[in-house]
Amino acid sequence: MLSYVELEPGAVVAEHSHPHEQVGMMIEGQAQFFIGDENKILSKGDMWRIPGGVKHRVVALGKPGDIVRALDIFTPIREDYL
Repeated sequence: MLSYVELEPGAVVAEHSHPHEQVGMMIEGQAQFFIGDENKILSKGDMWRIPGGVKHRVVALGKPGDIVRALDIFTPIREDYL
């Protein structure tokens, strides 16, 4: 399942986990990812992988007017997104 995401600077995706495997690619902007014990800043073209069950959160970076655009891919399909 594909999910397109747009976040304004300072937006936070609260810490959570789900049983789904998640991979993604940063299309535009910059965000700080906290995946399990890892903490990294990802920019345009960077990719991530989040195994099912691992806690993670995201903080969008940038200045006012910037937009973080990302593509998330989940398997299996997230029924809660339908």
